[in-house]
Amino acid sequence: MLGLSELGQVLKEAREQKNLSLDDLQEETKIQRRYLKAIEDGDYSQLPGDFYTRAFIKSYAEAVGLDFKSLVEEYPGDMPKLEHQRVETRVTPPDGSENERSPKKLHTNAVRSKNWSSFVNKAIVIVFVLIALMIVYILVTHIAGGGSNPSTDESSSNSVQYKGDSASPDSSSSSDSASSSSDSSSEQKLKKDKEEGTTTTYTLSGTDQFDVTVTAKSNSPAWFEAVDNTTNKQIAQGTAARTGKKSYHFDASDVQTLRLKFGNVPGTELKINGKNVNFSNSGTVQTLLINFSK
Repeated sequence: MLGLSELGQVLKEAREQKNLSLDDLQEETKIQRRYLKAIEDGDYSQLPGDFYTRAFIKSYAEAVGLDFKSLVEEYPGDMPKLEHQRVETRVTPPDGSENERSPKKLHTNAVRSKNWSSFVNKAIVIVFVLIALMIVYILVTHIAGGGSNPSTDESSSNSVQYKGDSASPDSSSSSDSASSSSDSSSEQKLKKDKEEGTTTTYTLSGTDQFDVTVTAKSNSPAWFEAVDNTTNKQIAQGTAARTGKKSYHFDASDVQTLRLKFGNVPGTELKINGKNVNFSNSGTVQTLLINFSK
């Protein structure tokens, strides 16, 4: 699709009516300027695949006040088509970097996964057999020792009662400790501060941990990038998928403000310290700024 498209012209005119430059739009949508320019020119070959092209067009349209569904119906020829297919062997995330995965490697991974599954099943069977043998041994030992000296049983019973009495303070202490731990974990809060366009700001407090897990929850690839917003240093980046690496986990406890960018929010699951984080809107491309207050 080379040359200025009708859809690109409509988007460009809407942007200019709002007195927005491509740099302004880049700041609002977090989409690189060269991708925005390629959308206006109808040069989709510069964009990272049909899936992300549609997502970027949707974000562009929302930013300039146009209805994406109406654009799809009015300019179907200028809109990339999405086809149901298995995950491509070559995925290019929005930042322009490339992760290559050859068919041979995919096949090897599938074989390894099958072998590992077979090993786990065998291990489970062995564990159940060992448990059954242990139960039989305990029953046989108990039956064989049923005629032991009553005085010994009584002495043993008294001994157990004594130990139970002396252990009461420890038990109480343990209960208090568990209660304290529960109160401490319940103090963790993720508070939404504000929402501007595709960017939402949160504050994480009441905890010393900042563990982040990004997981793919659909058949579509879920690209993400994590950056220290203070130093602009990249902490993690990747594409989670049902086939391949399904999830990414990293520790951001040393970061004051974490910037998380997502390229496929509907297909992404985000957890912080093991708790699910619900995205504030249904936008495909979103950015989260999380201020960590220890």
